[in-house]
Amino acid sequence: MLRSHHMLKRAVLGLGLLLGLAGAARALEAPYDRYVFVPNRNSADVTVISTDDDKVVARVRVGNVPHQVAVSDTLGKLVASNTADNTISIIDLKTLTTTATVKLGHEPEHMELSPGGDLLAVGNIGEGTVSLVSLRGDHEVKRVSGLHEPHNMTFSPDGKQLFVGNLGANFVSVIDVASGKVVREIPVAEGQALAKLPGTDEEHQGIINVTRTVDGRLGFAAFGDGDAMAVIDLRTQKKLKTLKLGDQPWRAYTTADSRYMIIPNNGDKTVSIVSTVSPFREVARLNGGADMTGVNTGWFETTAFVISRSEGRAYVIDLTTMKNAGVIDFGTDSTPETGVTNPEGTRLYVALSGRNEVAVIDTRTRKLIKRIANVGE
Repeated sequence: MLRSHHMLKRAVLGLGLLLGLAGAARALEAPYDRYVFVPNRNSADVTVISTDDDKVVARVRVGNVPHQVAVSDTLGKLVASNTADNTISIIDLKTLTTTATVKLGHEPEHMELSPGGDLLAVGNIGEGTVSLVSLRGDHEVKRVSGLHEPHNMTFSPDGKQLFVGNLGANFVSVIDVASGKVVREIPVAEGQALAKLPGTDEEHQGIINVTRTVDGRLGFAAFGDGDAMAVIDLRTQKKLKTLKLGDQPWRAYTTADSRYMIIPNNGDKTVSIVSTVSPFREVARLNGGADMTGVNTGWFETTAFVISRSEGRAYVIDLTTMKNAGVIDFGTDSTPETGVTNPEGTRLYVALSGRNEVAVIDTRTRKLIKRIANVGE
């Protein structure tokens, strides 16, 4: 998964990417939001791209099958979750050297940084736990049990609570960070249920993420099997409303100003756009594609780009007219994963794992303007 600095404390692109090119990798200079970080699952490294000139400036070796990266601007550290090794790699961005390899639970995948940038939450999806890792001491401080295939996570603005999307259940778990315990489960659908019934092979799609508004007041959690999304008051930790969406909504993506939530409905190839202002209504349902894996917005939040992995396309949505505005084709076998915009919102970088490339889109003209080759495997 791709990641840029300004994007929620730095995550990374959804593809994968590291180690020093033809010569030694050059150290990075702050501010780190000038860089895009791409984890490469097959080559077990992370590629660093400068958005100043769209060139690869470094590749850094990490563990096996890096799933995601996170960047702490506060401490100048890059973290990669090595799913096959059950570890994370912690890297000093000034020297691009690994300062620690921390053993965690089974299959660590998604990560989230605390507002202060010094505490990292890592979902160990294979064992139903979340690891809380101090990036000041480079060690695991707590491992929280009682989760159900923990997927994406969201901290409260003060960092005291962590809201966990359970891919294996239809409720959101709330972790008290200080005690390292699950203190509440917020139902998204009616009643609480596990996505995989004991003794059966029947599985369902639970909660991918709780997407927070900028002010931290509201959270939006889509429930795929229920064709619905819950609006949650994150202060009271209570559900305010349930909205019916399209078939199998994936997750909510917020615009930078939090005016809208954009939700790909993979079951019927549509995209729902929901207003975050009460009464929280769906303002548009537009055409999308198959296997939609990400949404990015840019050019002063006037445009959304919805990535269709299996079609090798990005569907363009005009957020001023709430209408479809074209399609960007990445080519045969491109397999676009996820994307990230530069700090100005003028360029979108999309990881093409099928071609080991990153595509660059001008968000104003809504055109593919270049491809960055040899990013990694």
